[in-house]
Amino acid sequence: MKYIFAYDGGGTKTRMNVIDLNGHIHFDQTTSGSNIVSSGEDIFVSIIQGLFDQAKRALNIADEDIAFIFLGLSGADLEDDYKRLENACLGIFGHIRFRVVNDAWIVLRSGLKKPYGACCIAGTGTNACAINQEGDHAILRALSYMTGTFGGGLDIARDALHYAFRAEEKTYKDTLLLKEIPKLLKVNDMSDVIPLLYPKRLIDKKTFGDITGVVEKCALKGDEVSIMILKHVAKHIAYQTAGVIKQLGMENEQVPVVVGGRVFQIKTDIFIQTFEKHLREEVALFKLVIPKFSPVVGAYLMALDELNIQQTNDIESQLMKSGGKL
Repeated sequence: MKYIFAYDGGGTKTRMNVIDLNGHIHFDQTTSGSNIVSSGEDIFVSIIQGLFDQAKRALNIADEDIAFIFLGLSGADLEDDYKRLENACLGIFGHIRFRVVNDAWIVLRSGLKKPYGACCIAGTGTNACAINQEGDHAILRALSYMTGTFGGGLDIARDALHYAFRAEEKTYKDTLLLKEIPKLLKVNDMSDVIPLLYPKRLIDKKTFGDITGVVEKCALKGDEVSIMILKHVAKHIAYQTAGVIKQLGMENEQVPVVVGGRVFQIKTDIFIQTFEKHLREEVALFKLVIPKFSPVVGAYLMALDELNIQQTNDIESQLMKSGGKL
């Protein structure tokens, strides 16, 4: 039996599946983030190789049993990033065929069978990509706020802290965040949060993710500032998604737009409604697609493409039965 090793490597968590060519998932493991830019090469190698070795041991798989390894990774943005990632993966996988892409592409593939459409991903960070009918690609640099990107969970958490501090200092509106953030961080008030951020930031990515969850919680309670933060982020990621569509001249087409990432799972409707409203202003005919498969399955499906294996109804059925749904 031949297997595909599929990775979804984000800034906060990394998921790996081992799936046979018929869609049966034999291994599913999630661990911490593997972004090579923010975490460093040693941690990247440790996580990717650790999952690789663990799966091989658990399933008693030899290298010759592996048909392909496909990795959708955050931190795969510039040409130098790809060189660094591919060299690191070569040291892990040796002669086994593998491919590295930005994790936005595996989200797109998790929702689309045909290589035509766009994707917006908003997890720890954010990105957007698109592919037109001719196969031309566009993707954001997705490096930082200063280089033009805004809108992931970290940005929501940063804004939450910003406005909680402003509420404490009476420079902006009152907000539930003023009490809820200290409660989350197990301190008395926002003044006690300062040592966690300055002069050195002591709050890790997981905790920032928890702060994003606090914004969601407060927005559901009708907190005006939390709703404002979510609408602000939704507007910007809509504009970023429109941008990659416009780069390829697709703005007047019925473009399917796949959305993915933790931020798009926020329970208040105001987020997705704001995203759709602003995207509709730029791309009037777009069609929103909520993928039925997880991003790691998107990596598996891209591996099938590399192997020239058709995505059949039987494969889809097996994926759904064995845990591949979103």
